[in-house]
Amino acid sequence: MTRKIGMTVATLLAAGGIGLTGLTSAASSSELQITPVTCPGMCPDIYQPVTCKMSDGTVRTFGNRCEAGVFACQHRLKIVSCEEGDPA
Repeated sequence: MTRKIGMTVATLLAAGGIGLTGLTSAASSSELQITPVTCPGMCPDIYQPVTCKMSDGTVRTFGNRCEAGVFACQHRLKIVSCEEGDPA
């Protein structure tokens, strides 16, 4: 059973770590525990547009910085940079 779990985790990691934020091994066994990612669900309804570059190279405009952070979390990306305002 442990070997099969290890192979599954290795496969997920090779595919980009889909849905994983960290792996920890239990002290009393060699079983792995997978911690799911929890992204914020709501942002303030304040319009302060930001244009952000993501770690995958895409550039997007969001209603505010919080919305950019939620998008990045849900898509497992990092925000490289953000500039205030909507590009004209």
